[in-house]
Amino acid sequence: MAAYLVTLHAAIAGNPKRGLCTFTDTISCDKVLASPYAEIAGIPVALIGFGGFALLFGLTAWRLLSDEGSPRWLPVVLVIAAGVGLTFELGMTWVEFFVIEAVCPYCLMALGLITATFTAALVAWRASLRGPGGGRRRA
Repeated sequence: MAAYLVTLHAAIAGNPKRGLCTFTDTISCDKVLASPYAEIAGIPVALIGFGGFALLFGLTAWRLLSDEGSPRWLPVVLVIAAGVGLTFELGMTWVEFFVIEAVCPYCLMALGLITATFTAALVAWRASLRGPGGGRRRA
């Protein structure tokens, strides 16, 4: 989804009248992606999101596919990375609602995905704190 938003951002590139993702005046990816808030230091926000999701995917794959077990710090890093992503996405959603006064349905889906990712990372981290028999592992 983030990769699609990067492509859409490039197609819109300052032209909110293209109609690629406009449903109403307030539900419009085009309006959001054509706004000055669609880039940070010249980097499309969607590309930042793509990089964040790629990082989370890589860390999760490492955790799940490691034959010898992943490092004990990895669940904490996943929670922190997902938390940073969630905070960033919440901030961008606030900008959509209250500054741009338009929302992008794909951005809202990304908010849902990062919320679910953060929740799953938090649950996995809490589970990693429990040792055999349900007790807490000692550090």
